[in-house]
Parts: sequence; structure tokens; C-alpha cells
Amino acid sequence: MDTASAEEMKEAFNVFDKDGNGLVSPADLQHVMANLGNLTDTEVEDMIRESDKDGDGNINYK
Repeated sequence: MDTASAEEMKEAFNVFDKDGNGLVSPADLQHVMANLGNLTDTEVEDMIRESDKDGDGNINYK
């Protein structure tokens, strides 16, 4: 991934990472998704589970 693409990816994750800790938690994802179209808690949990590479219950990006 080139530098510009990496920066764009980081900016996209910053939209979801409300507390700036480098993680997208289920609460962070639910907050954004509620503003976009009201996903159920189960749908958010499924999205996190599919993207959680280290099993900590969050999407890590930093």
C-alpha cells in the first residue's frame, strides 16, 4: 500500500474511532452506523467479528 492509500485508510478509520485510541470498538461502530442506517447490535457484532484479526473484540488499525 502506498503512502497516500495508507493515509486515506487512516482517515477513514478516524471517522469510526471516536476516542482516538487506534481501535474501532463495537460502540464506535454502532455510533457511526446508527447515523448511517441503524444496524442491529447483531449486525455490528458480526462486522467486528469478521474484521477482528487478534480476537480482542475491536478492529485495530494503528
